[in-house]
Amino acid sequence: MTDRDMNERRLRLNAALDGELDAMASVAFERELSDDPALAAEYRHLASLRDTVRRHAPREAAPQALADRIAALAPPTLQAAAAATVVPLRHRAWFDRRALALAASFAVLGFAVGAGLMSLRAPARSGDVAQNLVSDFARAAIAGQPFDVASSDRHTVKPWLADRTTVSASIVDLAADGFPLVGGRVAIVDRIPAPTLVYRHNEHLVAVTELPLDLRRARASGGIETIDGYHFARWSDANLAYAAVSDMDEKTLADFVTAFRQAQKPASEGPSP
Repeated sequence: MTDRDMNERRLRLNAALDGELDAMASVAFERELSDDPALAAEYRHLASLRDTVRRHAPREAAPQALADRIAALAPPTLQAAAAATVVPLRHRAWFDRRALALAASFAVLGFAVGAGLMSLRAPARSGDVAQNLVSDFARAAIAGQPFDVASSDRHTVKPWLADRTTVSASIVDLAADGFPLVGGRVAIVDRIPAPTLVYRHNEHLVAVTELPLDLRRARASGGIETIDGYHFARWSDANLAYAAVSDMDEKTLADFVTAFRQAQKPASEGPSP
């Protein structure tokens, strides 16, 4: 097992322990537990350790000064409501803990919303296109959802993508070359919804995102890069630019790119970049 596989396994394990997997990913993880006794044993050990810590770890009250600072971050209406509420002495400690937790939630929510607005206002850097697509591939792999629409029929995938993107997807049939189509999803690149085609080769996936040629650095091309343990390739023809991310080896990805380009209609082929 490679280091990347180990990291992905740990991420799935921790997400399962924290209850962060969605329904589909949970089913896939349960199947993985039944097929891998070592993983199941590690999961049981960590779950037991978590429960032991929850039962026996001391719970200390927050210092009053910290509680006051967090409470001050709450909206004025919440502060006024808390101040106006008469709480019996025997329930005061419970109320203080609930108020502290609620105030902290408002503070965290406000920070998250502010950070999200700042990220929306900040223009995406063209140099991040490759990194963003690699991160998108990794997230999909860890979540167990590599595609939004699952189908090997391009006549199903193409209209689904056409309703959700601004680029007309060019879908080729590579099953005879050992790369069957398994689905598609939408990737957001420089705020543009772009179609992403997902092909399979044995146990590996390759995601091909199709981009408009006028996108910044869309025409950039060269050899296959390695980014965060994944392989990345990009090329273009007369109509579109393409970016492929995969967990397969470099040679197999190169074979895929060659097969993809050869399978396209001659009329759509432009000069080699």
